[in-house]
Amino acid sequence: MLAHAEPLVFPYFRQPTPCYGFECVIAVDRDRRVSDSISAASLYEDLAHSGAVIYRDFADSLSDFNEFVSAHSSRVTFDPARKAATANTAEIEAGIHEMGLHRENGNLPFNPDLQWFYCLEAADVGSQTTLCDGQRVLFDLSAKTRKLFEQREIRYSRRIPWQNVKRFLSIELQLPLEAITDEHLQQVNDQVAGQTYRRIDQNLIASQLIISAVETSCFSGRKAFCNSMLGPSVNYEPPRITWSDGEDIALEIWDEIKEVTERNTYSHFWQKGDVIVIDNTRVMHGRRRLDDPSRRIFGAQSYRLGGNGQ
Repeated sequence: MLAHAEPLVFPYFRQPTPCYGFECVIAVDRDRRVSDSISAASLYEDLAHSGAVIYRDFADSLSDFNEFVSAHSSRVTFDPARKAATANTAEIEAGIHEMGLHRENGNLPFNPDLQWFYCLEAADVGSQTTLCDGQRVLFDLSAKTRKLFEQREIRYSRRIPWQNVKRFLSIELQLPLEAITDEHLQQVNDQVAGQTYRRIDQNLIASQLIISAVETSCFSGRKAFCNSMLGPSVNYEPPRITWSDGEDIALEIWDEIKEVTERNTYSHFWQKGDVIVIDNTRVMHGRRRLDDPSRRIFGAQSYRLGGNGQ
């Protein structure tokens, strides 16, 4: 007779989001923290598979989330327009209007590998964060449009206040804010292919970035339509987006991008304590209109362990 075997009890289970395939990891033991349960290897494997991971019903506080970010990153960076909440995080305050899909810092010379979110207070209605897998979008674009973006780069052009540029370069170059000068503008011009900073006056810097709209995921190694063509400019002047030579991108191409991304966009209804980690080289994110201002979401950006951003 077979000995009675106790059923295996796992601390969490997986439930991919229907139709979109993002990994959703749900705690069985609600006293368990993500920061104690998920290794960097496991996280990175899930990101390679699905591009974004949602953790639900775990017991992490904002402080635990801060530690989770730190433990799975080589270096943490910040949006210079946001005010820090903890050592690694800042509260997301981006107005009430819908935010278009974008790659974090997608029109800036330095782009983090990872985008992190934590929900301290969920909205009672609407206000969903949106996720769109650029690998699916690239596959779903018409052959003609896909070929165009694989062969031609795009250009973001805009003016940025010098104080914002200084804060950004201070973080990315890991230098004191007061040490940043025009020499560092030239350093970035020399260091980052496609980036050109030019001083307009004591207040404004002209920024131009020529870059592909198609990125290779640093986790899956596959190509993705991942960029900030549809992105917001809540704290900055909106960029002018053209082909790299300045030619306007045809309206029918813009229409196709909007249609294809919309049908591949997942809307996440937050629950208190939810954590989302995104491959910022593959998955674009945004937000539906903020219908409940009591919603409190905190974010972080970082470079992966063993990557080039260390």
